Amino acid sequence: MIKHLNPISIFLFTAFILGGCSKESPKKNFVARVNDSYLTREDLSRLIDTDSVNNFYKNEVIRNWINKELLYQTALKKGILKEDEFNRLISDAKKELAASMLVKKYYDDEKVDYEPAEVEEFYNQHKDDFKRFYDSYMINAITFNDEDKAIKFRSTVLESDWEKALNVFKGDSSIIQNKSNELLYNYEIHPVTLFRVVSDLNPNEVSIVINTGPGLYTVVQEIQKFDQGSIPPYEAIKPVVESRFVAQKKEELLSNYIKELYSNNEIEVRN
Repeated sequence: MIKHLNPISIFLFTAFILGGCSKESPKKNFVARVNDSYLTREDLSRLIDTDSVNNFYKNEVIRNWINKELLYQTALKKGILKEDEFNRLISDAKKELAASMLVKKYYDDEKVDYEPAEVEEFYNQHKDDFKRFYDSYMINAITFNDEDKAIKFRSTVLESDWEKALNVFKGDSSIIQNKSNELLYNYEIHPVTLFRVVSDLNPNEVSIVINTGPGLYTVVQEIQKFDQGSIPPYEAIKPVVESRFVAQKKEELLSNYIKELYSNNEIEVRN
């Protein structure tokens, strides 16, 4: 099976290969420069979500770009790009990239039709695949940038339930993030303050308003805890099961597609 390359891998590859092929005009809006090659803020935003990652990760991406650019420019000076071996590797890489992009397009375009019963049957046949490697929590969580709104939301939940409270606050501009019926491993619950609260809650219990960051106020509800090694019931992880079911079906469709390509093309193998 062809190994798929994500968009970031493709971008990094093309940037590495083509980045130093021609001198760029001086730019003002850049985050890094190596001689005549620039990493602009637009380039960086294509590599990572600059609004959500921390500065350490962003600096690592910039440092890696500088390292690659330095090596590329040195290789250019030493004539590496003119060597037969380099051009052979480029040709092979182009084929792999093109094949990977074709597979990605195939996956994006191909629709899988199925009945709900098929997904549940898939779950029953592959239960061990859904075993939890660590303690996990199914939670509802909502974060506001207004403490008063967070307090009012919590009060509404206590007076009714989580779904009704969401309907009351639907479209509220102070909501920063909202998660419903989210199943997370313990290490996926951030920040640590939030995890500590979740781990102390009982099933269906609603937390107090938690300050989870500067100007951020979170209310969380633990729906259910799943211990390490346990297998959550189908209804609890239905979206996860459905996603894996569809992925497997698409792999089968891709395998059939490749078989069709075999039959529609001239292929010869000699010993």
